[in-house]
Amino acid sequence: MDSRYQKAVLNIVNIQKQIIGPLAVDMAKRVGAITFTDGSVEIRGDPKTVLHQLVKEYEVLFGELSVKISKDSIKEMKFEPVELPEILR
Repeated sequence: MDSRYQKAVLNIVNIQKQIIGPLAVDMAKRVGAITFTDGSVEIRGDPKTVLHQLVKEYEVLFGELSVKISKDSIKEMKFEPVELPEILR
């Protein structure tokens, strides 16, 4: 799997953690395809789907601002639009 997706998950969780604290990690763990171990992350399944589910977890609780913050946290990563879920384009 492209390691950019793991980095994207970590970036999104870390930026959310700066705002809402440890709750950000708890929310990310609700996405069953994400596992955190020793500062790294494992993604199972389609990474686009996992990213979508992760951002939706934050959006449900914190609204559109959490989506914008998530987008901003990965914009430097040089993803092509087709490589990302619609919510992060």
